[in-house]
Amino acid sequence: MLDSVEKIIDLSNPIESNIPTYPNFPNVRVETTDYAARDGFTMEKVEMRSHTATHVDAPLHFIPEGKTLDEFPIETFMGEGIVLDLTPKEPAEPIMPEDIEPFVDDIEQGDVVMLYTGWDDYYGWTSEYVMRYPFLSGEVAQYLAELEPKAVGIDTPSVAGWVDEVPAQGPVTDIGADESHVPLLENDIIPIEELRNLDQVLEGADSRRAYFFYPPLNLHGAGGASARAFAFL
Repeated sequence: MLDSVEKIIDLSNPIESNIPTYPNFPNVRVETTDYAARDGFTMEKVEMRSHTATHVDAPLHFIPEGKTLDEFPIETFMGEGIVLDLTPKEPAEPIMPEDIEPFVDDIEQGDVVMLYTGWDDYYGWTSEYVMRYPFLSGEVAQYLAELEPKAVGIDTPSVAGWVDEVPAQGPVTDIGADESHVPLLENDIIPIEELRNLDQVLEGADSRRAYFFYPPLNLHGAGGASARAFAFL
């Protein structure tokens, strides 16, 4: 496989202080605690939630007795798959089964299915990115689960819509976060959230196959963790 790789595309958002997160999460802090010139080595202290930047979810995230990340073999977090161009999408628009149906003959059992909405163009502390992004309806989550993929990725902060409230924005949907997550998680299908650069995989096509890696930190007992995602073309 590696002998035929023509291009590697980074699909990950950065981790640094004050990057956009779910608005009710504490801000990310990356602090340099030691400097090589002074201390003989450089080291940083990082404070963030486990579901920060590009990350994967495990069943425990929504299912009380669900599997944790470390209960999956490492090959769960890599595999062949396909990017689907779902653009254009409107702010806070739910993704529906009819958005996926044109591609159904191209999706194979066990695929990593990546959904390109173009929402990484809004990346930053914008209301569009952190609260008014497209998301999976309960119907499409179930529809995707029935296709039996290995994972479902999206270039928005979550597969679920914003249902919380902050001073500048109330809920944008009455579709519960569990409705978007559980059909996947109860079938051991891994959500991959906060991807970027899926358009670079598509290169103008409506869909394109690639090989994807999205390994999380080896965090035991967890319902999710940040990941470094990338694609081989």
